[in-house]
This record gives sequence, structure tokens and C-alpha cells, in this order.
Amino acid sequence: MNYIITIHLEHKEDVIRNIEIPSDETLEALHSAIIKSLNLDGNEMASFYITNEEFELLQEIPLYNFEKKDTNMLSMNKIKISSVLTKKGSKILYIYDFIKMWRFLVTFSKESNNESKVIKHLEKIGEMPNDAPEIKFEEIKEFDPFSEAFEDSDEFKDYEG
Repeated sequence: MNYIITIHLEHKEDVIRNIEIPSDETLEALHSAIIKSLNLDGNEMASFYITNEEFELLQEIPLYNFEKKDTNMLSMNKIKISSVLTKKGSKILYIYDFIKMWRFLVTFSKESNNESKVIKHLEKIGEMPNDAPEIKFEEIKEFDPFSEAFEDSDEFKDYEG
């Protein structure tokens, strides 16, 4: 069985690609298909990320595993697409080039009865911009007991004599 996979660049302009790929192919084959469909140079590192509903990163699947041999981290060439995108609507994140941070949402859009093992580039919407979009990271604020929010609060005032 083949999957129709939609790749959507996180950008203000729509940049979307639809790819048909056998579900038993590896994530490395999907990575190569994404590179080809978007005309990226293919010389940068990349990873897929399994996320939760809020898109918090749960598991990284790197192009290459640089960890020691005894780790449980698997690389793209060890994982089948169907084991990650298990049902229609399943989504993963794909990040290409960790300096520029091109981020893509990869969605299992539908199944195809086509039995061909050839990866097909079906639809192309928009052109890749020259520059990656700026990603703003949320700052996690640390608890500050001396901040202005606690000026009127005195936890010991009930104990004063």
C-alpha cells in the first residue's frame, strides 16, 4: 500500500508538496523525497520528531545516530513510515538544517491502492523562500519569589506577635 504524504512548510506563504510513497519505505526514503520535492541541497542534517497533540517534541528520529552503540535511539534508515504514521491524519514534524531551522508538518493524508514502489511527486503548491522563517521560542519564566507579584504577600505575617 502507498501513502499520500503532505509536506507543509511552516511559513507565512503556502509551500506544500504531496508525495506518494510506499508505506513500507523508511523515513530516510521520505527524507530524500522531501529534499527532492523542495529542491533542497541535501547537505544538511535533518530529523523527524514524534509529537503530542500540542506539538511538544516527544521523540527525535535523526538522519544519523551519532550516539554510542548501546543507545535506544534509532535513525531514519531503521524506521518504516507505517510505524510512525499509523493512521490517516497522523502527523510528525520534520526539521531540515538545524542552523536555518526549516520546519515542516508531515501528514499522512490518505492511502493509495497504487502498488508501485516508485516514489511520486504529485502536487506542488508555492515555491521555497530564500530564507527560513524566523522561529520565536517561548521563554520559560523561572519562579521569582521577590518579584512585584509577591510584594503584598507575607507568608509569615500570621505568625508575628
